[in-house]
Amino acid sequence: MIAISPLYAAISAHRAAYDAFQVAPEGEDSELANCEMLDALDALVIAACAFPLFSRPLPVGTGALLAHLQWWLADEAVNAADYQPNFAILLDRAADLAAVLAEPANPDPIIAAIAAADMANATHTACLVHLDEDDEAQIEQCNAAAQETDRTFNVVQEMMPVTLGGLHALTQFYARDAKLYDRCSGGSEYLAHVARALIACDSTGQFSLIRQSKDLSDQRLVVVIPPLEKTTCPGVPDQAQVEAAWCALSAETRDRIGIIATDMVFQSFVSGDACAPKDRAVPGWSKKARAIRDAAMDASCQRLTEVHNVVEAVLPDLFGPVGQNPDWAVAMGARR
Repeated sequence: MIAISPLYAAISAHRAAYDAFQVAPEGEDSELANCEMLDALDALVIAACAFPLFSRPLPVGTGALLAHLQWWLADEAVNAADYQPNFAILLDRAADLAAVLAEPANPDPIIAAIAAADMANATHTACLVHLDEDDEAQIEQCNAAAQETDRTFNVVQEMMPVTLGGLHALTQFYARDAKLYDRCSGGSEYLAHVARALIACDSTGQFSLIRQSKDLSDQRLVVVIPPLEKTTCPGVPDQAQVEAAWCALSAETRDRIGIIATDMVFQSFVSGDACAPKDRAVPGWSKKARAIRDAAMDASCQRLTEVHNVVEAVLPDLFGPVGQNPDWAVAMGARR
């Protein structure tokens, strides 16, 4: 019997369930087909995330998985909310797979530097094994090998990987070295180097596993603001001022805003907009179920508008009088 790749099996099952749902008669058959499609989607997520992207070689079917994900994500983009969180998971996974599979044919320069460091280390080890301490020539040769080992090691430490393969090689190199020599106390310098590579702060390569909203051609990090530090521009009310303004409201006003906000969240929950179809509070595709969800969504949107209007009206110091900018905004150059 020919073994089928788990990725191919998951892809085939999901495509079959997807196609079956498209042609299922409305009603009970459609609901059953939808559940089977969602189960197949769950299995696809598990299969797609079951292997590390740093592994070599990648599992059989990785290319087919990427093609399938790109097709499905494009086809169901308008219904993304119905498939959360699986849609977001697969969107990120597809981006990471695309980055891995698109690595250039030329190897990462750091791989050659690591190979040179490994060769220098092997040469030094061989010198030590056969060293005759009474032979000055051997002593000189061994010292030269030790210096070359340090030099090539420093070259690696000064470089940054630009591909996933390079990052993988760097991590393995440090793991081997730390196990044999523990050059750095606790491996702190090793971890710091790998961490810099992971966040791509000094690299032009595109291998971060975290999707970034910034332009992909610019991976340098902006300054990271520590927690609790003020993040707004000078002149803009900070969190403490916003909280003070809220606390200055009457209990009746705060209750009113709280009730509106609570109902807004509740109506959103009833609508099931943030849930997968099978996890909705009001499941199914019957006319009644859809009418309930649609009405709840409309109510949630109305409540969102209402809470905006009420909050802006009762906090003029933050939002300004009706039709005008607040004083702090005018001080920063905004029109009254």
